[in-house]
Amino acid sequence: MAGWLGIATTSMISGNSADETALAAKQQELVKLERALAAARSEAQFVKGDVAQRADLLEARQEFLTALLSGKQDSKALAALLPRSASATASADVQAMMPPLVVVESQQLALVDKATGAAEARIRDTQALIRRLGLDPRRFTAASDWKGAAPAQGMGGPFVPATTGDVEPRFKDLFMSWRKLETMQASLASIPALVPVKNYRGSSGYGRRFDPFNGRLAMHAGTDMAGSHGEPIFASANGRVARAGSMNGYGIMAEIDHGKGIETRYGHMSKVLVKPGQMVRQGDLIGRMGSTGRSTGTHLHYEVRVDGSPVDPKPFLEAASFVLAVQGEAERAQQGPALEDRTLTADTTPAAGGMMMTPIRIAG
Repeated sequence: MAGWLGIATTSMISGNSADETALAAKQQELVKLERALAAARSEAQFVKGDVAQRADLLEARQEFLTALLSGKQDSKALAALLPRSASATASADVQAMMPPLVVVESQQLALVDKATGAAEARIRDTQALIRRLGLDPRRFTAASDWKGAAPAQGMGGPFVPATTGDVEPRFKDLFMSWRKLETMQASLASIPALVPVKNYRGSSGYGRRFDPFNGRLAMHAGTDMAGSHGEPIFASANGRVARAGSMNGYGIMAEIDHGKGIETRYGHMSKVLVKPGQMVRQGDLIGRMGSTGRSTGTHLHYEVRVDGSPVDPKPFLEAASFVLAVQGEAERAQQGPALEDRTLTADTTPAAGGMMMTPIRIAG
């Protein structure tokens, strides 16, 4: 009996040890599975968070593009809407799980590249037109206004540089190109592009000529446009009337400061219809043709002056239709047409002298 009890006890102890060993192995396997499940849950949450981040980025991009192409936001508001760069983590998982996001992102970036290219082309064409007038394009991107007058809009404050290091580079390039184009086009309103009289014939051009009174060689600082007495005279660009009344050999005249160092003078009028300090817009009636002052007959003496010195008005008169087209494009852009079912297109229209005008137009 004693021997049998010993054998049975030994067998039971051995059996219990085997069971405990198996149980411990199962417990270790379960721990491994729980760890794997936790890791899978963490990865799923990680991928889910990245998808949400990408969706938010696409929405931010779309908001910026809508605001820019609609033309309803100023540059400060647009700068605040610039989309920020997002991390590229788990991008492979996102592309595998969310193909629609990848498609939309590709379309957005293609539109950004197209819009940037169109803006840069328009900037180059506008600069070429400005150079054709004998002017430096940098004149129209510098911050200046009418001499002796307050800016058109109240602006000021200390300079605080903006932090744009985390802005998406392609969207930043689009914003900077658009801002440069907007500034340049807005400044084009100072270019005297409108022919100041409708019915006239050229009687004397700019440059050296024999004086009609004494026959001596003299410098003619403008161009003479002969016409009927009382012929309407219009402002050739937006600006502020600097002088109006009698002035030496000009007779009754008006001088308009258009900003950016550009001025125009209208001499020998029979009547002036504006006053000093008055703001005028391109095409406003400012006087009527006459023969006052040092004049041999009814005509308009028209001058264009840059930084106080007279320049030949002929290039401005010859390029009037093209400058007016650019000014009209800028004005329409500032009006901000509604963004409904529109696609960005670039039209190419030949201009004089082989120059290509490439306006940015939103068709639709």
